[in-house]
Amino acid sequence: MRLLDRYILAEWAKVFALSLLSFMGLLLLSEGYNWIPDFLGWGASFGTILQFMLLGLVKDLSMLIPISLLISVIFVLATMNRNQEISAARAAGIGMWRLTAPLWAAGFFLAGLLALLNAVLVPDALEAQNGLVESAQFAAIKSKGGATIPKGQAYSVSFENAKARRLWLISNLGLSTGQAFEVIVHSFDEKNREVRCVTARFAEFRKTALGWRWTFREGRDLRFDPATGSLMAQPRFKELTLPDYDDDPEVMFYSTKDADKLSLREVSRFVDQAGSNPGGQNAAYAMRYHSILSAPVICLVVVAVAIPFSVRAGRISPMVGVAKTFGLFLVFYFLTSFCAAFGESGALPPMIAAWIPTVLAAAWVIPKLRSVN
Repeated sequence: MRLLDRYILAEWAKVFALSLLSFMGLLLLSEGYNWIPDFLGWGASFGTILQFMLLGLVKDLSMLIPISLLISVIFVLATMNRNQEISAARAAGIGMWRLTAPLWAAGFFLAGLLALLNAVLVPDALEAQNGLVESAQFAAIKSKGGATIPKGQAYSVSFENAKARRLWLISNLGLSTGQAFEVIVHSFDEKNREVRCVTARFAEFRKTALGWRWTFREGRDLRFDPATGSLMAQPRFKELTLPDYDDDPEVMFYSTKDADKLSLREVSRFVDQAGSNPGGQNAAYAMRYHSILSAPVICLVVVAVAIPFSVRAGRISPMVGVAKTFGLFLVFYFLTSFCAAFGESGALPPMIAAWIPTVLAAAWVIPKLRSVN
């Protein structure tokens, strides 16, 4: 590595670390303000609160790394530009691509790190955080003599399996007991016409080598004519097992949670079984899934945006570039939120909605990057 490369990396690393630590401190204060009163009200220990706060920092790294990267790259390049270091390097025959190679290397490294975080550490941290909140709430209710909902139990479950064209409506779903009560399963054909409806007072489910096996008890098996919608048969049954009804009850349980609170593993399982269904309730989970997958590419877009934005003629203060960074971030944030709203509502396919901000940013910056070089 050349001396110039080491110099640029060292200057960038200082600003990046300072920015990252500053944002982590701000988020730590925000998390403490929002959650510490709740944990104290639940009677949680100091260790539980500290563990929750540290897990929150791990969870937020996927958001803080691109922001800190953008600020640090702009600050370093603007400082070099102001001190005429870039002019000196270019006069020595070093092009902008070679000059900024260390920053591109840092961007690729952080993109890989972000992908690793989203795939491994962030899901673990998010699931552990949710577990701490649930445990603290249950302990508080139990200490006051109140009735608690067992872990893994949910009420009023509505789960749409778009791949199998089934809609499940369950009054009470218990993962720990392996039972579901007041179960209604609507089945549809390729034209979204109802052909079957199984209603049962309760159902039992267990995992086998071939997948999940559901056994319905005490209900009716209604059959419909898809062309007219008229009821053709409604025999009663005491026990009914349908081999093709292999829906995962754990994935059903995910549908009772907000998509933003699910980890990559959880939304991946949800989308893999239920499908994205752009026009249905599953779109929000698919949007969450594709947003996590597209996040690492932002690190490369950040470097591409920072180079032409900070290398300009004249002795401009680095803080001017840093101040403009927040404007760029806000524009990108609002664009991301705007596209996410369209993806969650089904107006756009979730995968397209998740990648639009990155593609638009790349289309805007590539011509500017070429002009600088």
